[in-house]
Amino acid sequence: MKKNHFHVCALIGILAWSDAAPVFGIELREAGTEVDTVVIDTSYSLEITPAAAPIPFANFRYPYVDELENVLFIGNDPYRYVPATRGNGIYRSYAADGRIESLVIQDDPAPDDGKPIGVILGLRTDFDSFVFHRGEMGTGIYGSFRGEPLVTIANTNMTAPGLGTNFQWFSYADVAGDLVVFKGNSGTDSKNQDGLYLYQHSKRKVTRLLDSNQAIPAVGGAILTGFSHQPRLDKDWLVFSAEDLADGDPTKPKKIGIFGWQVKPGGDPEKIFALDQLKVLAPLGMEIPESGGRPLTYGWNVTTDGGWMAVAVGSELGGSYGAVPQWQAICMRTPDGVWRNPVDTNTLNPILNDGSCFTGFNKWVGLDEGKVIFRAYGTGYEALYVYDAVTDLLYFVADTRLSISGKSVSAFETSSRPLVGKRLAMMIYFTDGTSGQYLATLPKLATKIERKPSPATQSR
Repeated sequence: MKKNHFHVCALIGILAWSDAAPVFGIELREAGTEVDTVVIDTSYSLEITPAAAPIPFANFRYPYVDELENVLFIGNDPYRYVPATRGNGIYRSYAADGRIESLVIQDDPAPDDGKPIGVILGLRTDFDSFVFHRGEMGTGIYGSFRGEPLVTIANTNMTAPGLGTNFQWFSYADVAGDLVVFKGNSGTDSKNQDGLYLYQHSKRKVTRLLDSNQAIPAVGGAILTGFSHQPRLDKDWLVFSAEDLADGDPTKPKKIGIFGWQVKPGGDPEKIFALDQLKVLAPLGMEIPESGGRPLTYGWNVTTDGGWMAVAVGSELGGSYGAVPQWQAICMRTPDGVWRNPVDTNTLNPILNDGSCFTGFNKWVGLDEGKVIFRAYGTGYEALYVYDAVTDLLYFVADTRLSISGKSVSAFETSSRPLVGKRLAMMIYFTDGTSGQYLATLPKLATKIERKPSPATQSR
């Protein structure tokens, strides 16, 4: 795998790595958060080769921060916010010297067909290795393991194991150690050939975990479909969500469940991830805690870390299938299997303190051993929070009233693992179309959580 280094052409915006109070015109109201480091922003540009003209950064995605506060991210996404046509790639910033390294870019040759990789999406990492998704429609899954050259995990020229037809497209992948999990589709019927697959790098082998043609013993022989776009994998669990394929009228909301396999280091993956080892972590249509009896009908992007799980969920008792429900919550599962609902759309906004409640939550959440990082919405408003389930405390990080050098914030973004200790990596997008990667020190003071009176229990 070619590794390129580029030069920072605009140095304005770099902050010292210190515990000093915020500088550079950063104002954060009503919080103890210190946004004290700009990793990179759209005033920077990069040089892929010495002879090439610098390519400006237009946007950034998926910030992952490691124990040394190095940040891995995607730059110049071609679809989100201010789209970019050049320089789409995976980059790492180094805290020690401010260096930025490009690990793979859109013009690099793919290891399978030798053609330029093109669009790079869906970055995931365990900090030793990383994986990503090629192309808007997902023509392949690729990865680099422990600094080795890129390898092809799966592509549309491969036959899907156990089905006899080629993969047609892929959703996203996740990596932990030697293993990668991904969602793939094969055949001509996108619904009936949905499946989850496991790649074992040491054996260069892809195996089928389950697909929407199989009866699943853990749910009484039901056939599951609608698997998570992003299944999750760490050293303890492989988790995903799904719905019952045969569950009534397809125009009505589906009952969603959360399922997984417990990882056993050193064991045979084909035995660990066998169908008879699949566990039900949240039953189909589970009653959501503190919801007034609402069933789980929305919640496809469960994540896991250190035995904990977290997911943005919702419930819709009527209406069209696939619609984002008006009632939503952030739910967590403890390592001993208890589900909690710390905040939902019946929770009063603790920062605005104007009697309004949260109106919803972003479908992607981050997790760090009992701390869930999530984005909450209000009317014309967005905020970033951390909930610590161990201490049952909620911390306000930032909201769209944040001002940086006179620029107004429009939105935030984090990855699934953006937190190291009290240091949080986050994307900030501004109303003028610029953006940047920032590191913040979490506040010391917690935020009080209050709900309006619980709604009356509703029938399913």
